[in-house]
Amino acid sequence: MTESEKYLNALIQGDEKTTSEIYNKFYNKVSSFVLSNKGKQEDVEDVFHDALVYLIIAHKKKPLKINSFEAYFFTVCKNIWKTSLKNRKKQVINNTTPTLENKESDLVLFIIQEERRDLYRNAFQKMSSNCKEILGNYFNGMNYQELLEEYSYASINTVRQRVFKCKAKLIALIKKDNRYNNLK
Repeated sequence: MTESEKYLNALIQGDEKTTSEIYNKFYNKVSSFVLSNKGKQEDVEDVFHDALVYLIIAHKKKPLKINSFEAYFFTVCKNIWKTSLKNRKKQVINNTTPTLENKESDLVLFIIQEERRDLYRNAFQKMSSNCKEILGNYFNGMNYQELLEEYSYASINTVRQRVFKCKAKLIALIKKDNRYNNLK
């Protein structure tokens, strides 16, 4: 059994010893991130708890295949915190105060966003290595001229066509997945 499976199973079974181990191993890293990004100690506790709840819900729904629990958990925590900051900004603009109902709807929205990311990642992994490489570079800011030089294509038009075909393939893979209609 991998460390990830051990932690996920322990969370679902309510194993306090292993849950404490998760807190001991990962709390400081999450705390450091949240506190250095406009957070308070109570925010750290909320983010950490919400991430644990997310893992429990997601793993019960469909067993998660995680290579590194630490990396996955930290990414979930970062995404929860970023979502929380965006919502706070909206509340300041709209001059409203957060409520428990808002917090629950934030978690539900976060879960949906994570499921969409998971759907995207799964579809992306099914693509050819060439498409993964090209789209990865394109989505990370490489323009057509840079792609032309990197992959020695004949023209900018050829690069555009390749990017378009890879995007179309990615979209088709996403739409083909059974989860797509549920997350639409």
